[in-house]
Amino acid sequence: MRTILLNIKKFIVFSRPANVLIAFVTIFIAAGISGALNPLINVFLAALSASLITVGANVINDYFDIEIDRINKPKRLLPSGQISKKQALMFFACSYLIAWILAFIINIEMFLIAFVSGIILILYSYKYKRVVLWGNFVVSFVSGLAFIYGGLAVNRVSAALFPAGFAFLFHFGREIIKDIQDIEGDKNQGVLTFPIKYGVRNALILTVTIFIVLILFTLLPYFSGFYGIYFLMIVVFGVHSVLIYIVISSWTNPSPENLGRLSNIMKIDMLVGLFAVYMG
Repeated sequence: MRTILLNIKKFIVFSRPANVLIAFVTIFIAAGISGALNPLINVFLAALSASLITVGANVINDYFDIEIDRINKPKRLLPSGQISKKQALMFFACSYLIAWILAFIINIEMFLIAFVSGIILILYSYKYKRVVLWGNFVVSFVSGLAFIYGGLAVNRVSAALFPAGFAFLFHFGREIIKDIQDIEGDKNQGVLTFPIKYGVRNALILTVTIFIVLILFTLLPYFSGFYGIYFLMIVVFGVHSVLIYIVISSWTNPSPENLGRLSNIMKIDMLVGLFAVYMG
């Protein structure tokens, strides 16, 4: 029994539960801000589907990155040998299969989005993450697409467009920071990312540019009357202030350890941004 529990714990850790939780919550918020959580069963199934796609994407990403992670993150479950490559592939396949079945139960449109997103994420892990900016774009695009997914679950897509844009820009900036963090391992594996090709300074400039666009973008819904004062207060104090801190900290200390810490802060701050949208 103890061995079974330990194995379950390993696979939970392997799935990156923080990312999975964000995906699950995102679907509910996307549906909620679209006007309703009705039918609730569709929203729940969509959230489970999106969560399992996230699990599968995380697993297949680690599978293809095993050699890089031996350098950057040797204590992870795959490079350390705690989970085999065969087990990882089985876990990935089961996650995707169940996710697609759940999406198909809702409607064919949901299935098509889930299927296409899943394939895109496989291609990202296999190839596109090694192409300058394209990998960053793919991850950010799929992150924004999660809001469309939630809106579609309740047949109200238009209201999910702004948060989809917010998620896209937020993740785009975070992806560049992660590339700077992983620059040593990426160089050793011959991976050509933006900071490797154009330098850390230019990568930081790009991050600042993305965050400036993001800040301006998140002000539009309030000044256009789409969201109210609660949204503005939360987004200014809970998102904008954090983005400014991340910019300052990344410029003053662009070490992998600090950038990893900032990347984790952004994971939490994404939830704050989602809460601001919900309160709007």
